[in-house]
Amino acid sequence: MIDLLNIDSALLPIIWDADFLYGPRTESGEDTYILCEINVSSVFAIPDQAPAAIARLVSERLRKK
Repeated sequence: MIDLLNIDSALLPIIWDADFLYGPRTESGEDTYILCEINVSSVFAIPDQAPAAIARLVSERLRKK
């Protein structure tokens, strides 16, 4: 999504997620998706490797300031 929308990842919150719902199928029967919501303050379910990545990103951002 970041690449598709050409978003600078440094401008995003460190913890965020986007939820999608199924949209209408295409004429050929393929799934499409509709953006439901973007969470930046209530993200809870994170993978096991996330805490280390979060700490690294916070450290990088603090060093840049």
